[in-house]
Amino acid sequence: MGRALPARNAQSRHRPPRPDGPTGASRLAAGVGAAFVVGMPFAGPLWSRLMNRRGQRPVLLLAALTLSLAIAVLVAAVLVGMPVATWFVLAVVAGAVSVDVGPAVRARWSALVSPERRHSAYAVESIADESVFVIAPPVLTLIAAAAAPQIGIAVIVMVGAVGLLWLGLLRGSQPPRVALTGPRPRLLPPLGILPVTVAWIGVGGMFGSFDVTSIAWADRFGSPWLAGLMMASLALGNTVGALVYGALRHRASLRARWLGSSVLLAVAGLALPFVADSLVALVVAAVVGALIGPVLVAGFALVESRADRDRVTELLAYPSLGVGAGIPLGSTLAGIGLDAAGPVLGFTVMAVSCVAILVLGVIGEALLSARPRVASLRSS
Repeated sequence: MGRALPARNAQSRHRPPRPDGPTGASRLAAGVGAAFVVGMPFAGPLWSRLMNRRGQRPVLLLAALTLSLAIAVLVAAVLVGMPVATWFVLAVVAGAVSVDVGPAVRARWSALVSPERRHSAYAVESIADESVFVIAPPVLTLIAAAAAPQIGIAVIVMVGAVGLLWLGLLRGSQPPRVALTGPRPRLLPPLGILPVTVAWIGVGGMFGSFDVTSIAWADRFGSPWLAGLMMASLALGNTVGALVYGALRHRASLRARWLGSSVLLAVAGLALPFVADSLVALVVAAVVGALIGPVLVAGFALVESRADRDRVTELLAYPSLGVGAGIPLGSTLAGIGLDAAGPVLGFTVMAVSCVAILVLGVIGEALLSARPRVASLRSS
């Protein structure tokens, strides 16, 4: 939703002057979208911490209200022609007051199923996420084209608000509220979840560069509709990969599964620049999607296994910080590459992002493993 909203706003009939034509409008839309994405994950741990303390129900019901109001104000600012700078401020605010329901759902799975079945539960949650990215864009486009962009945005906001209300009212699956019986928990997360959080910068870079590059890749063939097919290929691959991963029984540790799937993803990602000028890129994107599914599922399972039991919802939100930092970075670098050499460099940024997931993860896990050894040497 954060990516679709500003794109439709930028096409409203009340537009500011565009010094460089349609390209300027596209850049403005991408910038406002990035502002929304940045605001959402950085407030995510605070929302999740509040869910731990107050329970999910009141927080999700409040979020349904704040989401609706914030998006309405942002759309109104665009329609009445307020200064462009206010769009960015309101987009950050809208992102900050929009709850990322992913951690809340994963916390419910954590409370409902046994540890050995959680990878399957997280796979189901990942499939649900990807189905949204496959279904929502074409539906929103059809509504906006048939009626008006504002109607499309209103439908998306309504669906999001209803979803938050529904999840908030589902009492049976909610994890128990954490009672404060001792000292107040630390604000900073434990070191064990930092490797995944930092590695998720690469995940954000991959998605950010992929979105921008897909559009340029489709334009190269003179068929803009191919961009939707490219995005659907990645999402469909992700769904299949998560489904297969969730159905398997794993003997390796969560750390080994996460790093092993990251190796496969890095290898597949490196193939993208070599097929940037052909339709084979659709197949490679599907393969990359099939491998990012296990990386995401194993990564979140690893975070959950290292989280304090009274902070599960909060700590599951931290990887989104990495994604939030990586998306604008990836889209910006890909945009520079696209201007310089077209889709080849755009897909190169995506390939580097896939490799970064592995490199950052390996470095983080190595540093984490080295801490006990350093501590034992100091005490001897």
